Amino acid sequence: MAPSAVDVPPTGSKASEIPHLRSVLVSESAPLAKRFRALFSLKHYAALHPETDETIPAIEAIAAAFSSPSALLKHELAYCLGQSRNLESSPYLKKVLEDKQEDSMCRHEAAEALGALGDVSSLPLLKELRDDAQEPEVVRETCNIAVDRIEWEHSNEGIAEKLKQRYVF
Repeated sequence: MAPSAVDVPPTGSKASEIPHLRSVLVSESAPLAKRFRALFSLKHYAALHPETDETIPAIEAIAAAFSSPSALLKHELAYCLGQSRNLESSPYLKKVLEDKQEDSMCRHEAAEALGALGDVSSLPLLKELRDDAQEPEVVRETCNIAVDRIEWEHSNEGIAEKLKQRYVF
């Protein structure tokens, strides 16, 4: 029996690893465990600081899997994008958060991830959804937490805390 595309290992170069991991992650026929392994490998590249040539393609690969019907997977995609600490993830997370047809668990995690990114440009959307009584409670509450986190992170106190952490040995 010939191996399927998701079973074929990458050729070893980083240039081919991201496309391979992306193909596994977006494959609805791949076992969920393999998809999660691909996701966490892509998260590694997405979170590289300083960025490398693999960083943005890894973020794009993770975001491509938001087309999956699996709410569990999409929740983890949002989590990983937030953990990347890369603002290039923001547009993808905002799109998930804005999608009223998306599962509340996924939208909640997208809001949390935007808070983790500390993305000031997401504040208007987060505040709008926080204040919308029609939104599910979990989305409103998470938007509130994300707003508080972003505002604190960019406050004098938050900036001082970052500086203190940078110089702790």
